[in-house]
Amino acid sequence: GSGPARETTVCILYEVSSSSMAGQHKIQYDEGDVYEGEWSADGKRDGQGVLTFASGARYVGRFANGFFQGHGVLSHPDGSKYEGSFEVGKYHGYGVYTDPSGMKYEGQFQDGRAQGLGLVTLADGSHGRPKNEGRFEDSRCVERCRASEATRKARQAASSARTLSQQVA
Repeated sequence: GSGPARETTVCILYEVSSSSMAGQHKIQYDEGDVYEGEWSADGKRDGQGVLTFASGARYVGRFANGFFQGHGVLSHPDGSKYEGSFEVGKYHGYGVYTDPSGMKYEGQFQDGRAQGLGLVTLADGSHGRPKNEGRFEDSRCVERCRASEATRKARQAASSARTLSQQVA
């Protein structure tokens, strides 16, 4: 299995050469993606914004230097969703990933994958047998141990991301 977290690489920089770009703008890219939000003076997505992909995926949250950065919510057309921290366009730090079946991973992420302490909750609300809680490497539970602090931080990050996305959207 591929594990609870899907690797998402959305690291496309769009260069817009105009010093008048700073501020709030909406732009549609050739491939159909639409960005509405704040821009830096050097023409990069920077600050709060909404990026809707031609595929139907949608990111609402913070950007820095063109990338998803800080808190945000990334939703996919299949119903999967990540709420939490991003770094340079990838899931990173604490967050909650929910797959299309309703299974969710709450915990630490690194470079787009479940990595560190976390907890898996199946769609029925159980945690599996043995309990899928502990240390994850490359989206797999490799060591069972308590992860309540990481789970709490992940829920906090997801809540912050949802709050920000409601303000932005």
